[in-house]
This record gives sequence, C-alpha cells and structure tokens, in this order.
Amino acid sequence: MSKLIYWTLQNDCPQIWKDKFFSLNFTIHHSPLIKLCLTNKYFIIPESVNKFDALIVSSKFSAQNVTNILKEKKIPFYAVGKYASRILHDAGHEVLHISENSEDLAHYLKENTTKKILHLCSEKSNVELWPPHVKTLPFYKPVEDTEFNLPNDHIDDNSIVVFGSPSGVDMWFTKDVDSSSIIFAAMGKTTANRFISYMNKSIITPESSTIDDLCKAIYNQLKVPHYEEK
Repeated sequence: MSKLIYWTLQNDCPQIWKDKFFSLNFTIHHSPLIKLCLTNKYFIIPESVNKFDALIVSSKFSAQNVTNILKEKKIPFYAVGKYASRILHDAGHEVLHISENSEDLAHYLKENTTKKILHLCSEKSNVELWPPHVKTLPFYKPVEDTEFNLPNDHIDDNSIVVFGSPSGVDMWFTKDVDSSSIIFAAMGKTTANRFISYMNKSIITPESSTIDDLCKAIYNQLKVPHYEEK
C-alpha cells in the first residue's frame, strides 16, 4: 500500500512529479488549506499605479490578476519567481529583474534603485522587509478553504505535508492534527520560517522557491534509506 504526501497548495502537484513519487511508493493527496480572494482594493490598482515608476508582484496569483486589470497599461515590473515573470512578459510588460524570493528582491532594490515602487501584494505579506522607497497595496487575502479534508483521522508517522505559504502553515495549526511525527516541506524560506512560531523542527526547503525545486527536494528526501520498505 502506497504512502501519502499531503499537498496543501492551491495548485496540484505536476503529473511528472506525481509519477516520480509513485515510483517510490508515494501518492499525492491534494487538498488546499487556503484559497485566495480579491478585496475591494483590487479595483483601485489602475489609478494607484500612476504614482509609481515600477511595480512588484511576488506570486503567480498576483501576476495573473494584475495583468488582467492593467490591460491598457504597459508598466515596468520587478518579479518574484519565473512563473510570475512569464505571465508579465506574455502580457507585454517589461520585467526589470527577477528574484527567487522577496528577501532577495528587497536586498536588490535597496542596493540598486531609488525608484518609487509599488508592491501589489497579499494582506498577509511582510511589508517590513522592503526599503522605504517601496510602498505596498494589499489587494487580496487568504481565507480558509472549507473543502479541505484529510483522507483519514490519523496521519502515518513520517508522512510529508507540503505548504506553499505562511498562511497555509497558520491554518494547519488550527487543525486538530498531531504533527509530532510529520515531515514538513515548504515552498520557500518565508514559509519555512513560519514554523518557528509553532515548533522547533527541520523543514524540507528548496534553494529556489519553485514547484520543481520543491518537488526535487521532497523526492531527494524520500530516496534516503529511512523511507525504504523493510
């Protein structure tokens, strides 16, 4: 009987990685912990961006919705992640710089530009990491996905639970689940660091905040002898 990887991100695990995990006798159970919802501030984006020299998007969700509402404008962007960057590029916007995570981008902006920049972000984004010339406009928020479910009441020891955001981590620890023997994996450092509020435990974290690198880090963990069948 195969073991489970609990995939709590909104987007499902890519099929190519499902096949790789299956080869190690693991299958994916996909059930998102949170979903992202636009707020009323979404509709003031077109007028707000006129006051800035460039914009930041730091997620695929943000890039998709920002390009939809700014169809009539062509604006320079800074982006976090190749997927967000690709969406901006395909919509005809100029991408000035791509970073793997928000911390790296904040450092780059502090050292390389004094432009007035607007970060179009989530209500849960860490606004304190940005230099003074970066302002923020939160236009979406995470809310609990009421359809979240676990296939049974007990999670087997050394099962892996995968998170894509700090909000997902927060939501997990509102559930009545014994996490003492669970292996956790996080999309990036920001998400991994959220566990510090709840427990002192090593978290599988890829070097780059991409789905492929996340899956590769999990796959490499599963290949160690600890997971091999006796």
